[in-house]
Amino acid sequence: MLHFTTRHADDAWLKRIQTKLAIRSTHQETFSKIFGLMRTRRLARIALTNVLNNTGASTAGVDGKSWSDYESLKSRLNLVEEIISEIRSKRVQPQPVRRVYIPKANGKMRPLGIPTIKDRTIQEMLRLILDPIYEAKFYNHSYGFRRHRSTHHAVSRLWSLHGRHKFDWAVEGDIKACFDEIDHVKLLRILRKVIRDERVIRLISKMLRAGFIDYETGETTYPKQGTPQGGIISPLLANIFLNELDQYIAEMYDNHSWYQRSKRPKKFIVRYADDFVIACSSEVDAAAIKDDVTIFLRDMGLELSSEKTLITHIQNGYDFLGFNIRRFGERVFAQPSKDKLKEFKRSYKKRLKVAIHKYGVSPQAINYVNSLVRGWGYYYRWFSSKRALRNAAHYIWWENLRLSRKLMKAPGRKNNGRRGYLKYFIPRKFSNYRGDRKYGQRQFGVWIEPGKVADLICSLDLIPIKYVRFHSQLNPYLPGEIEKLMKLSKENPAEDLLKEMYPAIPSGYGAGWEATRRKILKRDKYRCTVCGKKSNLHVHHVRVKVGTPMAENLDNLTALCQKCHQEKHSELRSLKTF
Repeated sequence: MLHFTTRHADDAWLKRIQTKLAIRSTHQETFSKIFGLMRTRRLARIALTNVLNNTGASTAGVDGKSWSDYESLKSRLNLVEEIISEIRSKRVQPQPVRRVYIPKANGKMRPLGIPTIKDRTIQEMLRLILDPIYEAKFYNHSYGFRRHRSTHHAVSRLWSLHGRHKFDWAVEGDIKACFDEIDHVKLLRILRKVIRDERVIRLISKMLRAGFIDYETGETTYPKQGTPQGGIISPLLANIFLNELDQYIAEMYDNHSWYQRSKRPKKFIVRYADDFVIACSSEVDAAAIKDDVTIFLRDMGLELSSEKTLITHIQNGYDFLGFNIRRFGERVFAQPSKDKLKEFKRSYKKRLKVAIHKYGVSPQAINYVNSLVRGWGYYYRWFSSKRALRNAAHYIWWENLRLSRKLMKAPGRKNNGRRGYLKYFIPRKFSNYRGDRKYGQRQFGVWIEPGKVADLICSLDLIPIKYVRFHSQLNPYLPGEIEKLMKLSKENPAEDLLKEMYPAIPSGYGAGWEATRRKILKRDKYRCTVCGKKSNLHVHHVRVKVGTPMAENLDNLTALCQKCHQEKHSELRSLKTF
């Protein structure tokens, strides 16, 4: 008979294990018996829960199974038993990932691998073990795919190097097809420096060589290099591989003694995934370190992109992670890059058209548009972004005005936009709008109660500008340090990025919920989708909860009778303790 503990007990157990691993790693110990953790059902349960709670679980791998195939407790238990049985008998054989292509900003296509749910669970089990081990090994100023670190911390480090410490030259580095060119043999050799358990090494090797099936052609390929983008463990393995570059530069130009420092100028690397910048004090130093890095990466089987690897003076500025870092006079500013501002304007115009076509002029349309505006505004409100936010807000205002004129235009009659202004633009004298924070410029919105209550599109120029604190370099797996990190995360963009200026869905289910509810009931023919009853019908949120973005998408809603609705929530509560 199987026995299961609560999720709270599982989390406490995992925290104890990861703390022990992190402490041993800080003491420079090696790990030769960690495969035993992979054999535990408790770790498999935690990993499976993490995988299914991720939004990507709705996308199926080559076996065609997704989150919906593991809704029941029984199906999850069966999958856990299958995984543990294969691991204990050493019969784990990962299936090829399903490769699809997604467009990049430069017009090219990025390959994305989608593993099966079972393989994702095994990868998550490995990640939960390896992450606390290597967190203590990583370079301080590597910020990609690490807990409590963000792109904003990387930009703040460069802002400090160029502004406070006067490193005026930068080497902008970009590794060509990094994830696809990582050498398997060299990666496993790096792992063996710390992980002395060959059973774990063999398991990672199998995952690397699992291959992929092209979604368009159906051909199966088994590569000898590369980690598939989309795999749970791929970012961690890439960080482990590229940490060699970080440590090489740190040992040569950063961590040396006082005597060496007096003869060798210091250079600092800031890396986020495969993008990095090396700050130098002169152009000669920048050219020298670029040659050194080129040779070092070539020995590792990687190549710098000639198009994106440049040497730049800070007065000319450069783009990094969506921000432009540049010196104006005596001060260095970090602000949204011009390309990102243009991209936002194009996205907003497209989003506005889709919202009007899908929802009409309604609170749902406002909410749909606000999800884009809030996300962009709260990402770029860190650093010196007031001018860029004002620019974007100005564009939003005029785009809304053009739309209102178009909507209110009478056939065969010239319209100056006055009627559109009165209907869609909210006069300044009213202050009781939903989400209105303070008096300001005119706002575009939709009246809910004429003259009293309105839903508004967020005004970017009202978003308060904040500055990022430098990362504390605390280890999130060590006792005492995680608590300090949690306190600092109150002003940490990695944790606070999605905090909303206005409620995404005001007043519980929000204005317009009744219209959405009627639409779902009509779609499902006024029947419970489980038992077929026609009376006492509710509308159930399948995955995304009420109050979160995209919760009111039609594919997230289904009709249930009261009994089936209660049973569904009871089952969900039991799955949380799985």
